[in-house]
Amino acid sequence: MNKKKLISSLFLTTALVASTIAALPAATFAASSRLGGADRYETSAKISQNGWANGSDYVVLASGEGYADALCAAPIAKKYNAPILLTTSKTLNSTIKSEIIRLKAKNVIEIGGPASISSNIENQLENEMSLKVTRLGGTDRYETSANVARELGDVSDMVLTSGIGYADALSIAPIAASEGYPILLTPKNSVTNSVKSYINSHRSDSTKVYVVGGSGVIPESTLFSVPNPMRIFGQNRYETNLSVMEFFKSDLKLSNIYIAKGDGPNGNEFADALSASALAAQTSSPVVLTNNTLNSTIQEFIKSNLTKDTNVVSIGGQASVPDSLVNTIQNVINGTDEAQNPPTGGGGGSSQSDYDTIKSVSSKLNKVDRTKLNSAQNNVLSQVIISVDKYITDTDYDYTNDANNVKSLYNNLSDSEKTGLQNEVIKSGVSVSEALVLQNKFGF
Repeated sequence: MNKKKLISSLFLTTALVASTIAALPAATFAASSRLGGADRYETSAKISQNGWANGSDYVVLASGEGYADALCAAPIAKKYNAPILLTTSKTLNSTIKSEIIRLKAKNVIEIGGPASISSNIENQLENEMSLKVTRLGGTDRYETSANVARELGDVSDMVLTSGIGYADALSIAPIAASEGYPILLTPKNSVTNSVKSYINSHRSDSTKVYVVGGSGVIPESTLFSVPNPMRIFGQNRYETNLSVMEFFKSDLKLSNIYIAKGDGPNGNEFADALSASALAAQTSSPVVLTNNTLNSTIQEFIKSNLTKDTNVVSIGGQASVPDSLVNTIQNVINGTDEAQNPPTGGGGGSSQSDYDTIKSVSSKLNKVDRTKLNSAQNNVLSQVIISVDKYITDTDYDYTNDANNVKSLYNNLSDSEKTGLQNEVIKSGVSVSEALVLQNKFGF
């Protein structure tokens, strides 16, 4: 299969999922550094010292013991140019107290109710340390997220993600913070009244709600009350992390990336990534979630997008991000990590896995609800399906002209038509991470 046909194949399977997936030149090497301490509290202090070396008038204080209230903290930290510091729930962590003093902070924004940050801590901050304290909390994590969102003021778009797990919220946190989008939390089966009320009071005809996570955590039925939902997801937390980075790639600056633990046996491995989200938002940088090894799709993103000027920052100690993982990332950037990404074979034709992937995408495209599309959108979808099916029938078919036709038809759609078509394609099960896998398997 020649290069033109490979490019065409890639376009046909990705154009409707993301506006652009552009491969950048291969990198040569990257610098690396580590921001970590003896525990999550010292790590959050180290992050603060790195990003706010000259101090900060504001501090965002969140619980380091549970993620429930803390997941929505990054956008408010960005608004006030504040670090996110973690504390034990009942007493103010001594390392964090010292860091607040070093920062010469005047204001503390507490995220969550007294169960997350006790009244004893609030009294200490106000009476002993003479700080102005504002508590943004609610009766539950969902109302807390809505009240934090209100503190942001006017917003354009919003993020909705699961409040039952932490990974998806942490994937979007630095981007939401950079863009000024509130992070709203939801249980699985219905959006709570507090969040629904916030959405309704801040929505407009152009408001988009980025739904982060698959239908397994937020079913389609949950989104009936959500305006213009646009789902960003993957098959697991790491592919969702990748999908978020791909979707917002044009808004990201990849001079820095932050590597943080995204899973573990205790279910509370959220802390380092949460602290890092405020720092990453300063430079519109992503937080990459890992768990001791590098997910293959994340590996391909790194290989395609990072350069020798990228600073790879590990968050936490060796138990969170081991040096072996950092070395792997550097090798991927350097183009020397052949063991994890073996060649797919010689020239000519496509591998069986390539064929199966395209066949799977074709099946999903045929499940798109066409009643939600107008004639122009349906025409684009039909031409894509026809061309992909020609490839499935004959992998040597040269459909360069077909691809150019699809591109022309797609570019003639209005922005709202493109968004609507993308939404319906995403709902059919085609993910951005799946498109990236195709890109990398084809070698373009």
